[in-house]
Parts: sequence; structure tokens; C-alpha cells
Amino acid sequence: MLSTLFSIITSRLLWGFAGISAMAFIIWMIGPLVAIGDYRPLEPELNRIITIAVIYLIWVLCRIVPRIYSAWFNRKLLSNLRASEQAPADDADAKAEPQQDQLLAQRFDEAAQLLKKARFAPGQGDKHRWMTRFSRQYLYQLPWYVIIGAPGAGKTTALVNSGLHFPLADRFGKSALRGVGGTRNCDWWFTNDAVLLDTAGRYTTQESQREEDAGEWKSFVNLLKKYRTRQPINGVMVTISVADLMTESAEARNAQASALRKRLIELHEQLGIHFPVYVMVTKTDLLNGFMAYFSGFDKAQRDQIWGFTFPYERSRQPDFNLSGEFEQQYTLLQQRLDAALPDTLLVEHDARQRSESYLFPQEFAALRPLLAQYLDVVFATSSFETRFTPRGIYFTSGTQEGLPFDRVMGELNRYLQLPSAGNGQRNGAQTSWDSVNDDAPIPAAKGQSFFLKETLETVIFQESGLAGSNRWWEYRNRALHWAGYIALAVVLAILGIFWFTSYGNNKAYLAEVSAKAPSVERQGQGLTQLNSGDMFALLPFLNSVLHLPDSQNFSLDDPPFTYRMGLYRGDQVSDASNALYQKTLQELLLPQVAQQIATTLRNDNHSDADFSYEALKAYQMLYLPKQYDGKFLRAWVMLNLQRNLPQGSTQKQLQQLEWHLSQLLDGQIQASPYAKDEALVSQAQAAINRAPLSQRVYGRLKRLLLNQTEIKPVRLVDLAGPQTELAFSRKSGKPITDGIPGLFTPQGYWKAFDSNIDKVTDTLRQEDVWVLNTQTPEQKSADLTKTVRQLYMQDFIAVWDELLGDIQLAHIGNLTQRISSARLLSGNPSPMRNLLVNVGKNVTLREEKEGEEARSLANKAGESINQSANRTLEALFTNRPSNADGDVSAQPEQVVMAHFAPLLELAQGQGEGSKAIVFDGVLKQVDELYSYLTAVQGAANSGMSAPPSDVIPRLQAESGRLPTPFKQMLLSLAIGASSDTQRKEMENVKKRISFEVGSFCRQAIAGRYPLSSRSKRDVTPDDLARMFAPNSGLMDSFFRENLQGKVDTTRANWRFTPGVDGKTLPGGEGILRSFQQAQRIRDAFFANGTATPSYRVTVRPVRMDNDILNMTLDIDGQLFKYSHGPLVPLVVSWPGTRNTNQVHLQLALANGTTASLLTSGPWALNRMVDMASLSAGGSSLSRQATFNLDGHRVTLEFTANSIRNPFQLPAFSCP
Repeated sequence: MLSTLFSIITSRLLWGFAGISAMAFIIWMIGPLVAIGDYRPLEPELNRIITIAVIYLIWVLCRIVPRIYSAWFNRKLLSNLRASEQAPADDADAKAEPQQDQLLAQRFDEAAQLLKKARFAPGQGDKHRWMTRFSRQYLYQLPWYVIIGAPGAGKTTALVNSGLHFPLADRFGKSALRGVGGTRNCDWWFTNDAVLLDTAGRYTTQESQREEDAGEWKSFVNLLKKYRTRQPINGVMVTISVADLMTESAEARNAQASALRKRLIELHEQLGIHFPVYVMVTKTDLLNGFMAYFSGFDKAQRDQIWGFTFPYERSRQPDFNLSGEFEQQYTLLQQRLDAALPDTLLVEHDARQRSESYLFPQEFAALRPLLAQYLDVVFATSSFETRFTPRGIYFTSGTQEGLPFDRVMGELNRYLQLPSAGNGQRNGAQTSWDSVNDDAPIPAAKGQSFFLKETLETVIFQESGLAGSNRWWEYRNRALHWAGYIALAVVLAILGIFWFTSYGNNKAYLAEVSAKAPSVERQGQGLTQLNSGDMFALLPFLNSVLHLPDSQNFSLDDPPFTYRMGLYRGDQVSDASNALYQKTLQELLLPQVAQQIATTLRNDNHSDADFSYEALKAYQMLYLPKQYDGKFLRAWVMLNLQRNLPQGSTQKQLQQLEWHLSQLLDGQIQASPYAKDEALVSQAQAAINRAPLSQRVYGRLKRLLLNQTEIKPVRLVDLAGPQTELAFSRKSGKPITDGIPGLFTPQGYWKAFDSNIDKVTDTLRQEDVWVLNTQTPEQKSADLTKTVRQLYMQDFIAVWDELLGDIQLAHIGNLTQRISSARLLSGNPSPMRNLLVNVGKNVTLREEKEGEEARSLANKAGESINQSANRTLEALFTNRPSNADGDVSAQPEQVVMAHFAPLLELAQGQGEGSKAIVFDGVLKQVDELYSYLTAVQGAANSGMSAPPSDVIPRLQAESGRLPTPFKQMLLSLAIGASSDTQRKEMENVKKRISFEVGSFCRQAIAGRYPLSSRSKRDVTPDDLARMFAPNSGLMDSFFRENLQGKVDTTRANWRFTPGVDGKTLPGGEGILRSFQQAQRIRDAFFANGTATPSYRVTVRPVRMDNDILNMTLDIDGQLFKYSHGPLVPLVVSWPGTRNTNQVHLQLALANGTTASLLTSGPWALNRMVDMASLSAGGSSLSRQATFNLDGHRVTLEFTANSIRNPFQLPAFSCP
């Protein structure tokens, strides 16, 4: 009972719960007093409950999660141990002891459950035993030691008789813990201070079944590493049996020592840690004289340490001499034995015991070389292997059984060559003195442990911290811990920074707001002399008051986190500022609103009854709270302001003013601060009453429905289809998505306008009661409705006319684009056809019959075009009244359809069952234009002339019979096609003439005489004929084949024939100038239609100097003589008959000498004339040439037989 009560009182769980409860109590009682500025986060009870619940939850998780993890880890370890144990060794063993395996498994389950709950307490003498109630260690948390050694080295015997306390042995016994291991044949010993792993000797030597033993050893080591990652073991105990040292040969001892060394290296390499190695020399009782020497020891003396521990720091040095230290320490032990020998002999009375006691120090000394040699092999140093140094060497005895070895007597016997003692035979086997002592066997089952307990508890277990840990695990664990610490520090630092930043930001924010206050105050003082109705003058002050709490650094609606953290002051500032703002609106803006309404009503000339009515309505609202409508007032004020905007006003100012008005008028009923002007109201009422109700009804309907989103507008893209943007554009520059408001569509008319006439009429009559203070006289509903509809139809026609007049073809910049446009317009579906049909649908205001399904335009798109067109015309003629029906005005819808009758007629079907409409004939011509333009482009690309066609003038003529907008579009298409065709032809001519004519001209004609008067090179007659000859010449042939019929040659300067618009494209003059020059050259040299160049001229002498007796002119064999006689002319031809290509002028002088001038070449006559001084002759065809031959002058007149003078050729440039 007391133990249970003590356990409860000392329970960590109880005290932890008490501490958390105390914390919860503090939070509940003191939490409401905690404040961050003015914010008290724990003041609401819900916040405190949540906080306390979170704290309890965290505490529970901190208690449960480690236990769950530790329990899972321990269970995982034990499960692996048990799984390994339960693996059957072989069929023979399994059959031999099935009951023992089942019993072992059952008892292991019980032990595993007990281990989960066990507390490994210290010994009985520990003063702090009660502290263990506040702690708990699981199995894997104790230090672990691995015991390795050769088979029969006494490992298990030493542990069984070590005197250690095994807490589980009270219930299960020591035998119950044997055989429980990570691998078979490995014993686990659980003490309060450590876990000892007694491995099978075959694991060390690995002699019988090398691969199997090595595999089990490796599995065992891996299991340690898996479940004790950080520090798999705390040390290794290496057991060396005295029997092995005394009986085995040198080779066997070396092999055994080498195997131990290999196991130590494997442990180090696989576990990745450094660990201390404790050497335990077991079975020292087999040294002769051991029992006799130590028989007088009591239990305390038997538990003490017999051995030596090397200095830790010194043993870790690279120059540590193990052999020297071992010899020194071993000698000290031997000296102690020698020093205690007299006392031992004095207290011993038995002669045999005394003799054995006397020999024991010598026996111990004889063991030293064997042990030294063994240790040198185990702890040999190498540059290629891990260096190990024993922590200490300890001599133990677990139980005293068997025959002791008498090495001293054996050596003496061999030295003296004495015969064997006794009978010489024992049990049929030959023995010797250095083997065993047959005369002094140790009694069985009466042995006691020597030098074990203190060695384990005081030395080995106390040095559990010397073992190293897995560096990788340490690095990772350390990194995780430091990461946690750093994260915590960062979080704390960030929180501190946030709080400090929030404090600084809010302080700066309050300072910012305070800095605005003087400016706002000065603005308010400057409004004392405000002009009546000047609302824009209020804007700066209103904006300043409204934005007084605003900051340039953040938004009040969503302040950043750096302004919060419980220190945010924006809400308080906003509340105070909003109160000031509302007061400002009431005292400043409301009077301005009332004054503006009154001023507008007072200055109204009442020409617009709707405007006057709405102004009076707004005025009355400020005096009739029951009729107040804040949104109406705001809308009226804004619209009125926009009618008379002050100069310099911006859209931004309008938006700001509308916001202030909404804050003033929308949220609450406002009343005018001024007295009501009854005279003004009466005057306005009288003026409004003069306007008919129908006009006011239509005005109200139009305003309400014009921008109503429920009524879908009709856009140009809806009328022409998805290819609208490629086909059409707006003259005004508006986008194609702009169009007709939904009000002016059949749906808007029947579903919105017509159906609301009565409702608006009733509303106006009700409003007239308090706006006009009068009851509107009843008017016939039919007459009123008819009049309202007529007003609607007028606007309907105007709106649609405006749209249709604004449609044009999309911009076309070249022939390729025009071909695409023609293909698009004449294709199927055709945007132009869609436009016509859909416009017809929308201007046909025919109401659906009762019961007929109302289909939208999208659903009707699948119907045949012919049916849609027929229905449109049917509506047109069905609604057209006959003579008997009276005036057309009886049906207002008919006015619209009559106005758009030309359009509707184009959409009329051509016969029953036919899908074609009248407009298809026009589209056929557009298609012909497309084909023609395609041919023009193909011809231009191939360098050929375009084929002739009259499609362009026919399309131009057809466009004159079409209504708007098709008239303008098709006319522009025809004009553009004409221009593009001419342009292509011109481009084609330029390319062809440059190739066909220009190349030859530049080689044979350009820069040559007679076309270039200063050139010394002559054009050959054949080249001139090839270039300019009629019919066969390049210039004439090209002109006739490509330009004849396309060029106007009747003008002084030739030009291309104008297009359908009467305009000629620029750029053609340069091309045609060469052909016009070529014609003049052809007329001069080929006047008679010959194939070779020639001309005839008349030569007549005009005057000759007196010192000249006579003159002789020889023109290619044609002689002309003159000697101051009659002036007889001579007709000559060039070239002449002799074909000398020479012209010779000879003068016979009075002094008996002659002077002559000779020219030669195909153009010798032309060169002769060019060498003279030329002047005008007696006619326009004559030229007088004065020749000066050595100062002697003679003048001849050359008269061409044609108006094209071969001596006056035009300047010619190659095309």
C-alpha cells in the first residue's frame, strides 16, 4: 500500500499533470489581464479555452509520442531477436527438442512483455534508488558489451558466476535468458547496468563452417548497427583461456589470436565506431597453486580486481608500447604475489597447500611470455589496418573445475630428464607434468568466482562512455538539434522583429496621419467663401478627409502583417476619420447638392420635358422623405454635372465626386437644409404639364432600357458572322463589337419596350401625384401606346441607318488582299450575305404568333436562308395595310419595314423551295471579280498580260442599284479592283519591258549616235531597225502586244486609260514616255514603212561667201553643185545609192585652193549637219546649217519631207 502510494506521489506523470493544470489555471485567471497594446488576446473565454486545450494536447503528445516510439523500437528489436531465434537450425534439432523450442518461445513472450515495463534499478546500496521511480530505461538504452573468444574460453561461466544482478532471473531463472539472441547461439545477459552479448566461440574462430559462421556473425553485427545506430556497442570483452595458452601449440595460438584480431577489425569497420577492448584471461584457476594461494580470500577479496588498466590517454598515443607496458604491469602483479607469499605461507598449515602456494607466483610468471606473445598478435600494429590497444588486462576465474596445469614442474622435469610421476599410466593415457597436476584436482561444483564482479561493475561498466559513436548519426542528430535550435531562435527573432517592426510601423503611421491633419484643417478653413453649387471646389477637402487615415505604405483594407501583431491602429484612426468625413458631407456637400438641383431647376428653359421632370423630381425628394431615392439623386446630380462640366474637369474628378455623393445620399435619407421654393415648383410643374405623357413615357423607357444588359445588343460581328473582322470595318473607327443597343432589336422591342409601356405609364402617373402635384388625366391606352411606339420607330430607323452607313469593307492594300476579300465576300457562307439577311431579320418588327416557339438567332442559324428571307418578306407584306385598312400610321412597325424595304427585297427568295435570294446575283458578280483578279495575279506572276474582262464596269454599274451599305462597299471593291489591275499591269509592263526591250536598248541604242548627239559611237542601222521599225521593231511589237488599248495616245503626253473611277494611277508616265519617243523616232526614220531606217530631205543653198567660186556637196553619190546662181533645191535620200556612207562638202576658192569637209558612217549626213551652226529655217520643218571651212562660210537649208525631222530627234531613254 505504501509502495503504491509512494509510486503515485513520485510519478512524473502526476507532477507533469499538476504543472500543466497550474499553467491552465494561470491562463484562465490572469490571461484576461495580458494585453499587447490595447489588444487582449485571452480576454474572450473561447480564446482561453482553446489555448488551454492546445497546451494539454501538446503535453499529452509529448508524453505519448516518445513512449510510442520507444515501445515500437523496443518491440521491433525484440521481434527481430525472437524471429532470428525461432528460425529452425536443422530438422534433427527441431525434431529432437520441439517442446523445448515451444517453451522457450512462450517464456520469451513473457520476458518481452516484462522488459517493456521493467525498471533497471541500481544495486541495493545506491543512495539514490528512489530516483529510479522518476526515470525509465528501455532495453536498448543500456550500455551493450560484446564478449568474443574462442570456444571453451569460459565466457559464459564467467558471466554466470560473476556475481552480477540479473533482474529478470528472479522470475525466469538464468537459463531462461540463454539462447535468446539476434542470431542463434548467442546469449543475452540483462543486468541493471548493461546488456552483455555472449557470442558463440565459433563466431570468433569460424573454423567448422566458415561461410555459415561468417554470415551469422555479419547478421549479428548488422542487427546491432540497425537498432543501435548511434552507438551499437560500448565495448568488447576479449576472453583468453589459460587452458588454450597452456595446451595449444604456438601455431594454434597464433591462429586464434589472428581470428580475434579479425573480429575486432570487422566490428570497427561495420559499426563505424571506436570502442574499448577489455582482455579477460579466464580459467586462471587452472594455474597450479591458484586455489591454495587464494583460498583464504573472503567474498569482498574475491570480487576485487586482479589485473591492470592502461592509462587511457597514454594508450591512445601512436607511440604507445604495448609490450613494454604489459611487461611492466605484469611484473608489478607478479611482485605483489611474491610480496604476499610469506603471509600466505604463515596462515597455511597444510604442507601440500603451502607447497602449491609457494609455486603459484612462479606459475603466474611462466604464463607471461605466452600471454605476451598472444597479445602481440591480437593488438599488432599495421599501416593498413585499424590500430587497437587493450584498455586493460584482467585475470579471472569463474569456477574451479578440472586439473590444474603445472608448467613449472613440467619445465623442471624436462630439464632434469626425470621420468613421469605416479604410475605413469592414468586411464590408459600417457600424461606429463607440464600438462596437468593429477595429484591435486579441483573439486567439482565447489568453485567460487574470483576477480569478476568489480572488474565488470567498477571498471568496464563505469567506462561505458569511452566508446565512440557513429559519426554520421552524430552529425545528422547534431544537425537536426542545431536546426531545431536555429529554427526556434529564428522564430523568436522573427517574432521580435515583427513586433518591433509593427510597433515602429504603427508609430510611423500615426505620425503620418498626424502630419496630414494641419493641411486638412487649412483646407477646411479655405472653404468659407465657397461659391454656390461649385462641388468641384469641395473635392480637395473631401478627398483629404476621406484619405486622412490612408497611408502611402499599405492599404487599410488589407494591412500587411508587419502592421499587425496586436498593435494595429488603423481601425481606430479610420473610425475617427469616418465620423469627421460624414460630418463634412452633411455640412458641406449636401447644401451644394440642394443648391445645384434648385439652380438647375430655376435656370431650366423647359425645352426638354423629361429633363425638367427629373430635375423637379430630384428637388421634391429632398422635401418628401417618403419618396426619397438616394441612388436616383446621385445619378441625377452626376448626369447634370456632366452636362455642364467646368473647364479643366477630369474623369478622375467625376469618379471621386460620385464616390462622395454615394457616401452622402445612398446610405440614409437626406433633407435639404434650405426652405422649399413653392413658386419654383409651381413654375416647373406648369411647364412639364405642357408636354404630352407619351413623350415622357418614351423618354423614361429609353433611359431605362437603353443600356440594360439583359437585352443582348446586336453587334456587327453578330450580323456578318465570324469572318466579320476580315471582311468589314467601321468608318467611324469603332470596333466591330460595337453595334445596336438591344433596345432597338425585335427582342428588345417586343420583350422589353412594348411590354413595359403600360408599367412605365402607371409609374409616371403615380409619380405625377407628388412630383407634379396633380392627377394626370386619363388617356386612352391604345392611343398612348401607339404614340409611344411611333417615337420609338423614329429612333429605331435612325440608329440602324447610322450603323449601316458606318459599315465599309476592311482595308485592302494590294491585289492579294483584294482577291482574299472578293473570295471571302462571295464564298459560302458570305459575310455580306449574312449581313443582309440578319439586318433584314432585325428590321422586321414582326411579333411571334401566340403559341409559336420563340427561337433565338443562334437557333435560327440552322434554318435555310431562303426560309428566313421569305419569312422576312412575309412579315413586310402581311403587316402592310391595304387601302381599306386606313392610314399606315395605324401600325407603327410598318414604318420601319417600309424604310428598309430595299434591303428586304434583296433578301427575298427566288421561288418556292429555292435557297437562292436576289442578292445572290450580286455575289455572283463578286465571284466573277474574284476569278478575274486571280487571273490577273497569275498573269502578273508569270509575266503575261491580264486577260480582258468587263466584270469591273458591270460590278460598278450593279453597285449603283443597291442600298446602303452594299452600294458603297461594292463600288469601293470595283474601284479598288480597277486600280489593282492597272497597278499589276503596270508592274508587269515594267518587268517585261526591262527584260524584253530594255536589255537590248541599253546595249545597242543607249548613248549612241544619232539618239545621243555627243556620242562618237553610232547606232547601226540594223539595231535601229530592230528597236524602232514599225510592226517588227521591239518597241512597236511590245506596245501592240501589251499596251495597245490600254494607253491613251490622244494626249500630248501619253497615259494609261483611266479606271472606272476616272483616275489614272501615277507612275505610268515614265514607262509610256519611252514609247512616245520611240514613235517620233519611228516616224522620222521609217516614214515609208520600210524595214530599214531612211529619210529624205531637200537641200537648198541659202548663201555663200564671195571668195567661194562654187560648192560641191556629195551625199553618198548624190551630187549637189552651186556657184552663185539660182537657188535650186535638191531632194536627196539617206542612205544613198552608192552605199559609201560618206558626205563630202568641197568649196572651190577664188585663190585657186579648195576647202572640204568629210563625214562618214551610217549617219554621216546627220553628223555633217550637227557639225554646222544651226538656225531656224524658212518653215517649221527647215533648219539652216552654216558651215565654216577655214573661215569660208556657206549656208544650206535642210527641209525634212516629214514633220518628224531626222535632224531634230527627241531625247530617248531606254525603258
